[in-house]
Amino acid sequence: MQPHPPPRSPRPWSGPRRRPAALAALALAVCVLAATAPVPAGAQVDDPEVREAQRELKEARERVRAKRERIRAIQGRIDAIATRISELRSSIERTELGIRRARRAIEDLRARIAEIQSEIDERSREAFILGPATGLQMLLAADSYVQLTRAIGLLDELNSRDAELAAELLSAQERMNLRRAELERLELRRIGLLFELGTRRRELREVFREQRKVLERLRARRDLARRRLSQLRPFAVCPVDGPHAIADDFGAPRVDVIEVEGKDGKVKRKERVRKHQGNDIFAPLGTEIVAPFDGVAVDARNELGGLAVKVIGEFGYVYNAHLSRYGKLGPVETGDVIGYVGTTGNARGTSPHDHFEWHPGGGPAVDPHPFLLLVC
Repeated sequence: MQPHPPPRSPRPWSGPRRRPAALAALALAVCVLAATAPVPAGAQVDDPEVREAQRELKEARERVRAKRERIRAIQGRIDAIATRISELRSSIERTELGIRRARRAIEDLRARIAEIQSEIDERSREAFILGPATGLQMLLAADSYVQLTRAIGLLDELNSRDAELAAELLSAQERMNLRRAELERLELRRIGLLFELGTRRRELREVFREQRKVLERLRARRDLARRRLSQLRPFAVCPVDGPHAIADDFGAPRVDVIEVEGKDGKVKRKERVRKHQGNDIFAPLGTEIVAPFDGVAVDARNELGGLAVKVIGEFGYVYNAHLSRYGKLGPVETGDVIGYVGTTGNARGTSPHDHFEWHPGGGPAVDPHPFLLLVC
């Protein structure tokens, strides 16, 4: 078996000898890739225009990020103010209900005090006319033990009745004082709530102006975000197309004053407490209200909601109330203007808002708040 020959030493490379065109093409490709490849972080860039472009891009990203954070902060403030305004409205309604009840109680007590005082005055006149000897005369005029016993019992009954009248008068006056104190406390509370409500409304208007300025600067980006969000369900877009604030007030107490005709034919005012069936979306008067999905918009005006519109579609229907005027009715597509924010119905005197309800499958209303946050 013969040994392997020793390996040959490699020949030193002395430059290109063959295929010069292929090598030239390879060199050109390397140069192009080197020129177009992204510059690693921290690498030195010699071209001043490239450095300036990178700096501007970084600053633009930082500005967009800062404005996004500012918008989120403003929206959080607006939503908190809107929720507080809704809470104040509920507190004012409950306080006014207490005031009406206290006033009715005071009127009833005043009438009863007048009756007691009239009876006391009548008994005082009788005692003055008959004189202080009346009781003694009744006892002396008795001809028998039976008559004497009856006279004594009558005197005891009269004295007892006088004591009862005096006690009832004192009790009624004490209750009257308590009711008056309660009425004064409730009226002071109402003044405080109305003052805070006015302050919150002014604050809301100021924040709306601030939000509008920021949104105008980022109009293009907002529209892009809305187009992306429009793919979400059940609502493709926000029902209120403009500066807005969503109150998380589904199920909050509401008090309605209704007139009921009694059996005697007299009309009486009664209070009815109900639960809020949607979310109030506060916005400047006249802000556009749009269809959140494809469907059919119908006139749904009523006493409480004022001018109102329903949009019936694949996911049930939505109900928008307190409109200032109508938009498009009939078949509508996502984003069509169906009305404008107002204060009609029982919203007169309040901040302009869209009362927004969602009834999945046409059934009972459910809280739309988490779904509104996805698109508003």
